[in-house]
Amino acid sequence: MSTPHQTAAESAGTMLAKAAPPASVSIATIAGVPVSELVLWATLVYTMLMICHKSIAIWRDLRAGPRCDSRGD
Repeated sequence: MSTPHQTAAESAGTMLAKAAPPASVSIATIAGVPVSELVLWATLVYTMLMICHKSIAIWRDLRAGPRCDSRGD
C-alpha cells in the first residue's frame, strides 16, 4: 500500500508531465517560434533518436551472431 507522500509525489509528477507540452508550446510562442516549426524539429529529433536506437539494436544482434532455435525448425 502506498503512503500519502508517495501518492502525492506520483500525482505531482503526473501533473508535471501533463503540463509540459502546453507549457513548452506557450513559451515557444511567446519567444516567437511558430508551433509548426516546433513540431517539425521535435519530430526530426524523435526520428533521429529512433533511427540511432534501432541501428544500435541491429548492430548488437549482428555482433551476437546467429541464434540457435531450440525448437529444431
